[in-house]
Amino acid sequence: MEGQGDMAPMLRSAQTQRFIPYDRVKRFGDIVLAGGALIALSPLILGTGLVVRATLGPDVLFRQPRPGRDGRVFEMFKFRTMHMTDEKRGRVSDEERMTTVGKFLRAASLDELPSLLNVLRGDMSLVGPRPLMVEYLDRYTKEQARRHQVLPGLTGLAQVSGRNSLTWDAKFALDVEYVETRSLKTDLQILLATVPKVLRREGIQEDGHVTMTDFYGPRRIGDHDVRRSSSLHGEGWEILDRRSGEVVAHCELVRGADGEWESRLQVVPGSREPELVRSRGERILAGLACELREEGAVSIQEVALR
Repeated sequence: MEGQGDMAPMLRSAQTQRFIPYDRVKRFGDIVLAGGALIALSPLILGTGLVVRATLGPDVLFRQPRPGRDGRVFEMFKFRTMHMTDEKRGRVSDEERMTTVGKFLRAASLDELPSLLNVLRGDMSLVGPRPLMVEYLDRYTKEQARRHQVLPGLTGLAQVSGRNSLTWDAKFALDVEYVETRSLKTDLQILLATVPKVLRREGIQEDGHVTMTDFYGPRRIGDHDVRRSSSLHGEGWEILDRRSGEVVAHCELVRGADGEWESRLQVVPGSREPELVRSRGERILAGLACELREEGAVSIQEVALR
């Protein structure tokens, strides 16, 4: 439509202006609450640090680069909960490296206490989408990447709605919902809802894992998502249009002679918006192939059933 390109920057500017008073008040609240918490919880923080030192050695803090607002990278602080990777001792996976103390710290969310320093420094907020891995930035869809329009948080809408028990797509949808509806009232509701979640230790881990599995790419884009199919050589997927419930594409991954996974996608004749279906299907398959490559899965089924 004529003029639409000129309107987009104006709409974004108006939205930014709408959140300026909220952002200022929220930042003030972050400083007051995070600073007060660091002082009030200093005996607990010191005690936790001593326990970590006794079980894991002098390096008590886990430091890792994480992307924040607008994708800017900062160093996030947490208490260590795992041994260093040591193949000789059989400490490779998260399950093998996790300590008994570490499991307790994660269950009680005590490992997050040093992140209050990130809030005080302005890297994070008390409430917002959780800061994830830097390498995930290139794996988000355009919609999912909107989670970086705000500061990451210690807790967020996804955390009070299921934490690690949710799928990645479900968590990102909640993150974007928070970005669109954020307000001081919403932040207060999330903070209050976090307390019973932590006390009940709900949603700490994904079924069958001590932590959340890595994110390799979306399994759902817009109105299209993927489901397992046995119609193609016994191993494959179907792209489903959730609006109509119809299968709009058949897909499979085949290991090539060089050991790399190759994607094959066939759009069902007569499907609505075939080019969009193909584009989204290829993006979903790219994530599945990345997971197979990174984790060395022995079969497509191993990834498809996660």
